[in-house]
Amino acid sequence: MAFEKAVRESVYQAELGKGTTEILGAAGLRLSGLGSFHLDEGPDFAWLNIYRTLADGRQLEITREREPLEVSLEDEAVIVRWATCESVGGSLSARYTINPDDSSVDVVFSAELEQDYRLFELFIANYFTPYFTPRYAIKDNRTHPDGVFWYEKKWYVEFENESWARDSAAEAIFADGRWTDGHALNWRRGPEYAYPLMTPQHRHGLAGAQGAIILMARPEDCYGISGYNSYHNSQYFHLWGRDVMAGERIDIPVRMVLLTEWDDLGDAALAAYHSWTEAVSQ
Repeated sequence: MAFEKAVRESVYQAELGKGTTEILGAAGLRLSGLGSFHLDEGPDFAWLNIYRTLADGRQLEITREREPLEVSLEDEAVIVRWATCESVGGSLSARYTINPDDSSVDVVFSAELEQDYRLFELFIANYFTPYFTPRYAIKDNRTHPDGVFWYEKKWYVEFENESWARDSAAEAIFADGRWTDGHALNWRRGPEYAYPLMTPQHRHGLAGAQGAIILMARPEDCYGISGYNSYHNSQYFHLWGRDVMAGERIDIPVRMVLLTEWDDLGDAALAAYHSWTEAVSQ
């Protein structure tokens, strides 16, 4: 078989701190040019993509593997749109906006539904190289709790498919059958999360400085967080998890921050998180 020219989606890019942010269409966002080493595997080591769409106790589709209707630049934002299809009765989109002043990217994941769905979910994936150490903001469930517990996952140990729900009602969504369908995952259950907040930190720094990525969502929009750190290093948001009706539109904000300076990473992440949630909820 002869070589053929590959057709790739349009890539949009912008500077972010000392790096470059690229929007790769269905694959999401990639940050490069910071001196970190990228292995040649996985879905472009991209972040903030709609991996799966789930509802009614099953997987509807793997959205990032479906060709978008369009990838376009509108009012300084890049928008990836998927048309309604046989698998998903409604259109989906991801809108990426860059904020150079605070080295962040805001994403709004949206769905306009044409049919009713029970416990509709957008499952958002973020893939990092093994040089990033993942941490999650988990509730301290000891007898005498002491604030947020930053749970750090170790590289390539057994039973790495871990997840943390918002509350007991959200816990039940994990068990409704959606993770026995499609590419099945038998999530290990942890305590409830403190915040839907994750801080993968590069062990060697980025661009000659400290380096971490802060990923955040609002509790009302995010019923759980989860992650692997084995054959790939991934952090996930389980967004929405509520019933939707035909004709309804949902918009879910998520933020990514590139952080290259801090005294205490956990404190810096919490400060950025509270500032953002207060602003986005106004």
